[in-house]
Amino acid sequence: MDKATPNKTPMASGGKLTKTGEGLLPDGNRYAELVGSLLYLSTTTRPDIAFAVGVLSHFMPCPEEDHIRAAKGLLRYLCGTTRLGVVYSGSEPLQEFVDADWAGDIDGRRSTTGYVFTCNGGAIACASKRQSTVATSTAEAEYVAAAMATKEALWLRKLLSALGVDGRAVAMGEDSQSCLALVNNPAATGRTKHVDVAYHMVRDYQARGDVAFYFLRSAEMPADGLTKPLPSPAFSAFRAAVGVNEDLGAVVRGAELGNFLLGEC
Repeated sequence: MDKATPNKTPMASGGKLTKTGEGLLPDGNRYAELVGSLLYLSTTTRPDIAFAVGVLSHFMPCPEEDHIRAAKGLLRYLCGTTRLGVVYSGSEPLQEFVDADWAGDIDGRRSTTGYVFTCNGGAIACASKRQSTVATSTAEAEYVAAAMATKEALWLRKLLSALGVDGRAVAMGEDSQSCLALVNNPAATGRTKHVDVAYHMVRDYQARGDVAFYFLRSAEMPADGLTKPLPSPAFSAFRAAVGVNEDLGAVVRGAELGNFLLGEC
């Protein structure tokens, strides 16, 4: 597909893949091989395709024609962005953005957690995962996502401290006011009594100063691209926010030119 017409986004905005039991592929191994390769790519150098790859991986046991068509659409996006990668610059501290798409999974009605950690202008960790339980509200889905992101934040904070980086509280951007109310309010209410106690650990670490949640408008939330397909303008903004916004070939050529000029001097 190296000569295919490139797509502007990894997955069509508004599209929802599901299991229908119809149009099954005669050989699912090719689909599994393709998704496995894309998983490797998304976890090493291309966080911008993490959501799309996560969705495709759900159908590896019984792939259908619609699923392989969506996978080829992702390949068409990669055809047009082969020289993109995460570029680090500046001196921004570790910060995190977390979001959730409530009941976005059509088959199981489970929500999707998306979070991304950036440092020096580029992503150093990100995830797009379906939650293990069915959330009954947007606030609960966001709260579960905040707990998952907090666990990752604690590990990264310890790692950076071991490397001699200031271990200050990790700034955690969240676009749900109801979730922030749950984080800052230790009292149980009728609407939160059923929430698993394991997710309340986020309150303790917030009180101890290990993480610091703050409100971030949905329009400015980079993690939104890890929970749902975005239209082209919003996806471009997401890609820039996680540091996938420069032509690595141009960066390398610029460095080679600088080294050549220094050698001439």
